[in-house]
Amino acid sequence: MFTDDVLKVIEPRFVSAQLAYAWYQSLPLPGFGGRTAMQLVAEDRTREVLEYLDAVDAGVYA
Repeated sequence: MFTDDVLKVIEPRFVSAQLAYAWYQSLPLPGFGGRTAMQLVAEDRTREVLEYLDAVDAGVYA
């Protein structure tokens, strides 16, 4: 699992692929020590990013 896996999940949430990528590279995710999704993927933690997105969809971070 890599960048493409995460982008495939998040792109429908944004108006454009560029905005999705901006989120991916710049927004720190809660509970991950200030790391962005991009940083987590680089640390081989893609599964954790996808689980975070599933939790968001389930309303955990609403």
